[in-house]
Amino acid sequence: DDTDASLVIDAEGMIYAGVEYQRGTARSHEVGQIIKLDPSRPDDPLVWGVDVRGVLDGSGVWATPGLHRDLLIVPTHTGHVYGVDTATGEIRWTKKLPGPTWPSPVIVDDVWIQGDCGGGLYAFDVSDTTVEPPELWSISLGACIESTPAVWDGLIVVGTKGGYIHALR
Repeated sequence: DDTDASLVIDAEGMIYAGVEYQRGTARSHEVGQIIKLDPSRPDDPLVWGVDVRGVLDGSGVWATPGLHRDLLIVPTHTGHVYGVDTATGEIRWTKKLPGPTWPSPVIVDDVWIQGDCGGGLYAFDVSDTTVEPPELWSISLGACIESTPAVWDGLIVVGTKGGYIHALR
C-alpha cells in the first residue's frame, strides 16, 4: 500500500510513517500500517511495524503522525488514535474519537490538539507519555475538520469543511 502522509524523523534520524491500508498487499500485511525505519540499514531498514488492520475498515493512516518525546501519536481514518512507544512499537494506549481523524496531531507544551471529521476539536494532556492522555477540553465546530490546526502564541486556528476558519484561545 502507499504512504499518504508526511514522514516524521526523530533526533536520531529514525523515520516514522503511517501507511494506508487500501489494496491489502502482502507487504502491508507483513510490515503493518505504523512503521519505524532506520535509514542507516538500507538493506533491512524496518525496525518495527504495528499491524492495526483490525480497526482500519479497509482504509488506514492518512494523517502525519505526531512525535512527542518517546511517543508517536497516530490518527487513523476510523477515528482510532494510537499512542505508540517509539523504542518498541508497543501500543501504549488507544483513543476513539467520534469521527475520522484525518488531521495530523499538533503537540505544544505537553498538550496534544486533534481534530476529527465529526467536527470536534480536542485537547489532551500528554505530559506523561506512558498513560492514556486525559482530555483537557473539547469543542464542536459544527463541520468536518480535515485540516491540521495551527498554533501560535496560545491561539489555535483551524479550518472546517463548513467553509469557516476558526480561531480559539
